[in-house]
Amino acid sequence: MRFSPKKLLLMTGLTAMAISFAACGKKESAESKTAESKTTESKTAQGYKDGTYSGEAEVKEVGGTIKLDITVSGGKITTVDMQNLDREGKEKGEDYGKSEPLNQGLYSIAQNSILGTDKLPALLVESQDPDSIDAVSGATLSREAFVRAAKAALDGAK
Repeated sequence: MRFSPKKLLLMTGLTAMAISFAACGKKESAESKTAESKTTESKTAQGYKDGTYSGEAEVKEVGGTIKLDITVSGGKITTVDMQNLDREGKEKGEDYGKSEPLNQGLYSIAQNSILGTDKLPALLVESQDPDSIDAVSGATLSREAFVRAAKAALDGAK
């Protein structure tokens, strides 16, 4: 296959740009990870004031609220008690997402959201930093509300 000089120059330039972007992305990613670790280390090293702190946040788009009581002991988060409330202010349970007539697909999605959200308190105790909690499958919006509620609670512990 023969390429004209213009096409060859264009392909070479595009290849060089792709390599540059890939290299820059890796460098930025490594720098970001270093900055993130320093932030996490400094928060953990400085610790939080002992006590129990409360925070809450609305689950955007679907409604409901995440309410947290975070207990700090020895400068570290030791327990996180969570209420995962629906729009009416009731704890989400096995009836959450049921409709008449039953839409099994939507019901499964709602129940998976509860299961994913239930993992978040343990992840916060483990990480000690709300920003480091990764997304949990099925609970993206609840995770965002959980992080906001945790930050609101921990503002009082600084």
